Order: sequence, then structure tokens, then C-alpha cells
Amino acid sequence: MTRQLDLLDTLALEGRNEFTFADVNALLGGSTAAAANTLRRLRDAGLVDRLTRGHYSIRSLGSLGTSAAVDNLTSAVGGVFEGREHRIAYLSALDELGLLSHPVRRVFVACTQQVRFSHVSRRPLRVVIERPETIHLEAEAVRTSWRSSLERALFESALRLDLVGSVERLAEALAAGSADAEPKRIARLAVAFGARGRAAERRLASLATALDLPLGSHPLVARRQSPIRLDPRETEVVWTDDRFKVGWNTTVDELRAVIGN
Repeated sequence: MTRQLDLLDTLALEGRNEFTFADVNALLGGSTAAAANTLRRLRDAGLVDRLTRGHYSIRSLGSLGTSAAVDNLTSAVGGVFEGREHRIAYLSALDELGLLSHPVRRVFVACTQQVRFSHVSRRPLRVVIERPETIHLEAEAVRTSWRSSLERALFESALRLDLVGSVERLAEALAAGSADAEPKRIARLAVAFGARGRAAERRLASLATALDLPLGSHPLVARRQSPIRLDPRETEVVWTDDRFKVGWNTTVDELRAVIGN
């Protein structure tokens, strides 16, 4: 095992906590069999984690026995999506930002291209294709990856409720993050995404105003503006917010109960 530990020391000293099979192969003198055997022994010992085919991560001493995607999602995603424009987004971003009460197992990543792998460190992966012009808009560089900012995470969740799961989950995240979110940044995103973006901004404003959350977002809505649905998948409307022209598929009291407000 001494040789394998020396290899990890070399990678760590070079700042390569995420590495590839090719990296190990080169450090071991080009022997494919030796590289495969070394990685197998390191994985069996719980010292490295396989992110996806050909990509690995060194386990930190405080997280031996846990998945890299659990220990550090940004490092795991950064290693797998190396060389691709991407962003940890939607539920994964909300979870990473501490806005959800229950952890999210599936990894949500926005990317400018499709990928051939379906898991990140044994966790199922959902890739959402996005234009290069918006992939890093209101995103933050975190370690070797990118992640939606607070404002982007809330905005994109209101934009794609189908990826969040429910209005209740969006309301929970908004209740947790509204005090720190900057409405001007949400407004800039709304402009960048056109009509769909303005609809998402109205959903957030409607939720925040009805639930007395300190978001401070007040988009102007014309008197003759067509109403939108809080959840585009739902056809039933039980209440309509006349100010922002948003038809709710649930009552205000029901959402207040969800967020404890």
C-alpha cells in the first residue's frame, strides 16, 4: 500500500484532489494494468472515490466511507464535468445553499451539452441543457465547479417548477432565502430570459407578498396582462393574485402551514 499512498501524496501536493485514470497511468510510468490495480486497491481501502468512468477523487480523512458527492458536491461535479460549461442548479443548488429541510439525492446540473454518464459518485444525475449565454449568468465559481447563486437558484426554480417538484418546495426555499436575496439580480435574470423569465419573477413576487416574506420584488404588471399559473402543470385555480396576475393551485393558508409562517 506504500506505493499507492505515495501516489496520493504526489497528487495532493500538486493540488489534484480530482484526477483521471490517465493521470495515474502517467505517474506510474504508462502501465495500464498497474494503474487499474492501484486504483482498485485505493477504492477498496476507501481512500479514493470513483466519480464516473475514468474520474476519481481523493477522500478527505474526515469523510472516509462516504461518497464524494455527499462530502463535497462541487468537487465531484467539477471533476466529472471538467472541460464542459456547467452549473450546479435547481434542487441541488437549493440544497447546497441550505434552503431545503430534506436532502436531495439526485444531482441537478445545467450544461451546454449532453453527457454520456448518468450518475455522479453513485448518485443519479439529471442534466438540463442550457444556452452558453446564460449558463453562468448569476452563477458563482465554487472550487472546480460553478453553482447557481441564491438569486439564480430561486429564479430558476420558479422558472422550472417541474424540476423542483412542487410549489410547496419552492415556497420552503423562498422562505429560507428571501431575506438575503437581492430583487434587482432576480429582475436582471427575468429580462435575460424574456417572457418566461418575467413569469418566474411574478411567481416569486406573488409567493413572497402573499406569505409576507421579505423579498422586496415588485415587478410591474399591466392591468390587461394575461394571468399565469403558479404551477404551470396545474389547471385548477383556487385563488388569483390580482396584483401580479398569478393563479394559485393552492391556498395561502396551506403554504403558510408548509413554511410555518
